[in-house]
Amino acid sequence: MGGHPEGRAPGSCAQAILVAEGRGARAARAAMKVFVTGATGFVGGNLVRALVAQGAEVVALSRTGTPSPYLEGLPVEWVRGDLADEGCPLEAFMRGCRWVFHVGALYSTDPARAPDLYEVNVGGTKRVMAAAWRADVERVVHTSTIGAIGRRADGRPPNEDVPFNLWETASPYAKSKVLGEMAALEWAARGLPVVVVNPCAPVGPGDSKPTSTGRRILDFLHGRMPSYLEGGINFISVRDVAQGHILAARYGTPGQRYILGHLDGNLRREEFLRLLAKVSGQPVPQEPRRGWRARVASLWRRPQPAGPSHRPEALTADPRRAVCELGLPQTDLREAFAEAVAWFREAGMAPPGPMVVGGS
Repeated sequence: MGGHPEGRAPGSCAQAILVAEGRGARAARAAMKVFVTGATGFVGGNLVRALVAQGAEVVALSRTGTPSPYLEGLPVEWVRGDLADEGCPLEAFMRGCRWVFHVGALYSTDPARAPDLYEVNVGGTKRVMAAAWRADVERVVHTSTIGAIGRRADGRPPNEDVPFNLWETASPYAKSKVLGEMAALEWAARGLPVVVVNPCAPVGPGDSKPTSTGRRILDFLHGRMPSYLEGGINFISVRDVAQGHILAARYGTPGQRYILGHLDGNLRREEFLRLLAKVSGQPVPQEPRRGWRARVASLWRRPQPAGPSHRPEALTADPRRAVCELGLPQTDLREAFAEAVAWFREAGMAPPGPMVVGGS
């Protein structure tokens, strides 16, 4: 079952970058039916838009059976269901579909919600894979996360070959995503044509919840110094992430992981702040000053033993495999951040500001 992906990968990374735009536009142009979970989320919503633009017939799952405002008016068949529900008729929704995109997941930083995270992100993934097997689909793309990639001891950005190695310090969410990815790859080993994608930090329009990246941008736009990871974060246009899913379905190797990131996307805090200042026309927020009482008190405070942190030191990445093998687009980050800033302002989530500077 499943067949082989159509087309051949470009011969080099340079060639891949040159053909990426055309390849992404062609990837789903042939009329086909696809099923998408997580369609109302940030990545899922942009994936649905890309699929519709390329002529695909989309069946989209949501808990309400209705579109998000970002997707209103699009020719999409909405079906109602919950990934945590063992009775959700996933197989029936997938019947007649060539591709399945399992983007849906639950995100929470509340440790009390760990059982819910495992039920959706692990149990839900197993149910999607089993349904795809029974529906005999051609290809399944499972959306994991860059957080499911391990860290190198030397601090260099990791690639897909680095196994997850943060079990002692990872959050329940991260662990649930790792276990969900493992479940998908177990199905790949059984013969289900599953390709895994590990998106880095997506940036762009439609981040209504918002994501952690969106919150960092919003903090900046509201004049607050955003939190950051000292080792850096890899950013990529959410539109490129959406195209990466389609390219993975068309050209990806079953059982393989592909990091969806930007070759120039590993940004330190200072680079992130300068980029946002450039595209938003706003100054970098000032660090809050601590009063003298707080500084004196800190001198007398007894040091606390270091406990496990649920925050990784870095979320950098080496995305060359996806660029070389899939032709992952590499939109200029200035354009991606400018789009995000403009969308947040137009949506009323950020105060009005100066004219946004584009990617030129």
